[in-house]
Amino acid sequence: MSRKPIRAGIRPSQGESGAEALTERLKDVFSRWATGVTVVATRDAGDVIATTATAFTPLSLEPALVLICLGANALVLPFLEPGARYSISILGEDQQRAASMAADPGPLARTLFPPDGDPVIPDAVAVLHCTVDEVFPRGDHHIVIGAVDDAELGPEKPPLLYFQREYRRLG
Repeated sequence: MSRKPIRAGIRPSQGESGAEALTERLKDVFSRWATGVTVVATRDAGDVIATTATAFTPLSLEPALVLICLGANALVLPFLEPGARYSISILGEDQQRAASMAADPGPLARTLFPPDGDPVIPDAVAVLHCTVDEVFPRGDHHIVIGAVDDAELGPEKPPLLYFQREYRRLG
């Protein structure tokens, strides 16, 4: 019995070449990965610095660790050095406005958070209170590994999703 060679069913797009073409294809490929939406926030001298992040992953139960990836230019990144405290709010499908506001570093984003305590989004599906363990620069992002100090469950509701560059809902 002779074997036939395997033929790839997915072909690169035509018209672009090299690293630029790969970057554009990767943007499209990565956008097809459905993910939850989080807000990562910390306080600095009373000010809240936050960003919306979709690159969040539970890393380990023992020890309790999570991982977030932030763009190298994220405004919150300089405040997430080892030992810094921060919170991750996992958003529900009714919190798209909060996700959009936290993505913009303007003054409106500050209104999302309580005036004192850990900066969390009220009524988030869940909240993790963390301490930065390690930060690794990789490519155009930084990988932030956080030790989970505490975890809270919020209201039971469907999560907010991000898919093909848009916020989505389950179903």
